[in-house]
Amino acid sequence: MKILDQSSWKRKEHFDFFSKYEDPYFGIVSEIDCTKAYKLSKLKNQSFFSNYLHKSICAVNHIEEMRYRIIDNQIVIYDQIHPAATIGRADGTFAFTFTLFDLDFKIFDKGLKTEINKVKNSSGIRLKEGDTRKDVVHYSSIPWHTFSGLTHARKFKFDESAPKITFGKMFTRDEHQFMNIAIYVHHGLVDGFHVAKYLEYFQNLMDENF
Repeated sequence: MKILDQSSWKRKEHFDFFSKYEDPYFGIVSEIDCTKAYKLSKLKNQSFFSNYLHKSICAVNHIEEMRYRIIDNQIVIYDQIHPAATIGRADGTFAFTFTLFDLDFKIFDKGLKTEINKVKNSSGIRLKEGDTRKDVVHYSSIPWHTFSGLTHARKFKFDESAPKITFGKMFTRDEHQFMNIAIYVHHGLVDGFHVAKYLEYFQNLMDENF
């Protein structure tokens, strides 16, 4: 973790401009082709959710701007970002989780399964007031439906800068499987260019063998 030197930062003016907004976040909704990743997940008897979440957080960590966070009016560059994902229960409720990032999928998958089991065997939201980390991306999924737009509940007085990524229901088109993805980021830290680079890298990972 290090502090960004804003005096030589080429986006300093952009940061100052967008940070004055009551809601500095902007969002993009797109699609990810998950044909290969889904097929390989089934062949290897692995969780598709765990696989695409791992590939997504790998892509986040690949894009430096998506590791920027605002802390005490300074911009911190984290070495690693971790997924904080919502997990659903059979009774229709959900809870928050936190999983340490690891490049090794098996290690990551083990940690995620532990968190999922904790949710399944608990009740409530599993989040204490003030118990929030900055070095995360907030993940959620809407596996029951596709979507073409999305908004988030926000506390505008809360100094927030972590990205929010949501996945939709997988659907088939032209013999390919796709998922909707919505990415919300702080415009003072991230531009559309960086979101596009994230989506490109994420898609490349989804097309790889694992």
